[in-house]
Amino acid sequence: MSKKRVTRIDELAQSLPPPRDLWPAISAAIEADKAAGTAVSAPRRWLPAVGMAAAVALVSLGVFIGRNITPPQIIAAIPATGGSADLIPASTTRDANYRKEREVLLAEVDKRLAAMPEDERAKVAASLLTLRRAISEIEAQLGHDPANALLQELLVSSCQEEMRALTAVRDSGRQEI
Repeated sequence: MSKKRVTRIDELAQSLPPPRDLWPAISAAIEADKAAGTAVSAPRRWLPAVGMAAAVALVSLGVFIGRNITPPQIIAAIPATGGSADLIPASTTRDANYRKEREVLLAEVDKRLAAMPEDERAKVAASLLTLRRAISEIEAQLGHDPANALLQELLVSSCQEEMRALTAVRDSGRQEI
């Protein structure tokens, strides 16, 4: 019998039986799995629960380790206006040296601002006011969430930016010879 060369798709055979019947082997494999599966199926039902328990244990371990690695927050008592002491994190209370240097710098900046032209003075004052407002808002949020490391870092960064701006204003005009 010679094979005819197919040149069009409609010349292909419409149905072609497989060379052998595969179903008996598939059926035997299914039956073997059913017989062996009765002893193994009980542990398989518990696999999702075991996985969840392991996940909870790992998260708990991570939290425990994280709390022991993180340095404790230092709490400072600052008397409120009502006479009682409010507890706030020490990170929100500024260092006495910083406050003293800032007050000296503010006095020098006020003198420098008085000597500036009106439009320039308004721009600089608006920028400084924006920095002060940002610092106040960050401190207020730290009062609600004192352990927030991002807010603490943002407070330090904002205070440093304020000091840079105050120093720049103070030193503006000193380049003259």
